[in-house]
Amino acid sequence: MNADQKTNIDAAVLALGENLACAWSYFHLLRGIDQGRLQSPEVIERFSMLYDRAWRAVFDGFFAKVGTLLDNTKSTHSLPNLVTLIRRYGSAELKQLIPEVELSLTKKGSSLSKLRNWRHDAVAHHAADRNPNFYTDNQMNLTEIEGALVQLENLLNHLSWNVLNIHNETRSGFEALVDDGKSLFAFTAAGIRSAMAEESKTV
Repeated sequence: MNADQKTNIDAAVLALGENLACAWSYFHLLRGIDQGRLQSPEVIERFSMLYDRAWRAVFDGFFAKVGTLLDNTKSTHSLPNLVTLIRRYGSAELKQLIPEVELSLTKKGSSLSKLRNWRHDAVAHHAADRNPNFYTDNQMNLTEIEGALVQLENLLNHLSWNVLNIHNETRSGFEALVDDGKSLFAFTAAGIRSAMAEESKTV
């Protein structure tokens, strides 16, 4: 592998790390909103439409971002394209890293497969001929999505550590969003209760 080839792989790994960190930020925001909803249900009762639209916007943003990590389009910095670069430039030893990643990326019915399906059929293209069982077949909760993101980070590190000695830690940078989400809902709930108490005094 010459210097230019290594630079290309390094750029791909950097872009993948940034995109994965952004995907984690959306996930933590969803987690914070969800936990806030559970601990302060009066906020949802008062602002149900706002909550629904905000959740859907972050949901779509998450799948649009995470979908780029799994995209096969040649011009995209994605795990499949990183595999292609390593297959093209890597030594025989480095090419032995590839089967584990490809197996995980192509396994049908897996969490990664569901992420790809959501991005392609529900978020990016809103396919008119979508399988009527799409939502049942691709149902995911936040815990499963979290596991899929961990798997993506592990796959990226499997390649980047062995090829470049780079370890990516993309999860923790935005974890504070979970507590921020809960706090936002708690403060809003307190404001709702205070307003209701003031209203009751004037009746």
